[in-house]
Amino acid sequence: MFFFVILQGVDSKEARSDCIVATLRDAWDEYGLFSFQIGDTDPIKSIGMDKTNNEHELRDYLEENIDAPDLVYYNIEVFKKSIQELEIERTLKQLERIVYDYIIENNYTGVEVHYPSIKPEPMIKITIPENSELSTEGLKYELVNLLASKNPVLSVKDIPYEIQVSNS
Repeated sequence: MFFFVILQGVDSKEARSDCIVATLRDAWDEYGLFSFQIGDTDPIKSIGMDKTNNEHELRDYLEENIDAPDLVYYNIEVFKKSIQELEIERTLKQLERIVYDYIIENNYTGVEVHYPSIKPEPMIKITIPENSELSTEGLKYELVNLLASKNPVLSVKDIPYEIQVSNS
């Protein structure tokens, strides 16, 4: 299992984010961090942490290395997730990004790519407007081929997933 930490900010100023990023990069190896992500518009800082490391030590490290006025703006919540779950989420997010970019590049108007889900099964969901000239089967075929061509450069490690294309 891994810890998954979310730092939720009241203020999303770039300087605070830069400070958090620098501190987390410095802590990467020592605290067994698995990943971290900072949202562009939402002041949420997500950190994946190996469960075998001490959460309290990480919190102490953050308090020692981030100015107190900056830390005041963040709440730290800890969620437990397995490494498999984190790997699946990361892989699906990579795949979702490729699908989204493909939709944009091909000017598929009205097609929506939804945030991937891992439960009940790992899935990338796409919806097409009812009045679209695209067919659900045709778009799914395109996307399956697209992602199959990208698998060698992705970190897909035998992670099964499904692509679901439906009309909205």
